Amino acid sequence: FLGTISIFRDITHQVEVERLKSEFVATVSHELRTPMTPIKGYVEFLLMGGAGQLNEQQLEFVNIIKTNIDRLSILVDDLLDVSRIEAGKVSLTFQPIDLREVVEGTTETILQQSQEDLRPVNIEVDIPDDLPSIYGDIERVRQIVFNLMDNAYKYSPENSRILIRAFQDRFSVQMDVTDEGVGIFPDEHDKIFERFYRSENQMVMATPGTGLGLPIVKELVELHNGKIWLTSSGVPGEGSTFSFTLPVYQTEQEPLLYE
Repeated sequence: FLGTISIFRDITHQVEVERLKSEFVATVSHELRTPMTPIKGYVEFLLMGGAGQLNEQQLEFVNIIKTNIDRLSILVDDLLDVSRIEAGKVSLTFQPIDLREVVEGTTETILQQSQEDLRPVNIEVDIPDDLPSIYGDIERVRQIVFNLMDNAYKYSPENSRILIRAFQDRFSVQMDVTDEGVGIFPDEHDKIFERFYRSENQMVMATPGTGLGLPIVKELVELHNGKIWLTSSGVPGEGSTFSFTLPVYQTEQEPLLYE
């Protein structure tokens, strides 16, 4: 033994830059939401004929505005979620949740969107009647399930199948969302959960998205003491399976607030 070499690096500046970046994202997100609310309100007012009957061309233009406002709203909501998670300001109210009810409600939403898009999809649900309740925050669990099912819908071809399966695995409930879409190459499996990352697949790039949905899902699952992972060969048509676990509700547990 001859000696020890210690290398120290001051990361104060780096930490401060990250803090300022997070504050900037949160501030901009809040400021964007303020003008978006009246814009969305007036657009819906016009579509309802509040300012008179719109002709075909006017209706087309206003619908384009509405579509892009909706996209911007999703982006702002995702940015706000990211900033809250980074700041540790996500509040979770834990309670027993029937996962079947959450899936059924989300399925109705996706099928309604499918009808509006004139893009049919088949959703199969395989959840046993005796599946125990999970323990989590109802709104955040809905967000987890919706984001994964919405991803499966957006990145799959018409008339493809989405399979939702859930089962108990000891003290957790595992849910799998399987699609028949473009698939994700194995070397992208870790990157897919990084913020703002989007695959270079042509179908993915052609579909609007923020690259924040999956990272938010991962953070929310982990806040519930669960795990999430991906299975996919990357072969188009073979699709992907996103799996996650959430804790089973124990009868001795009481609803609690986690901050």
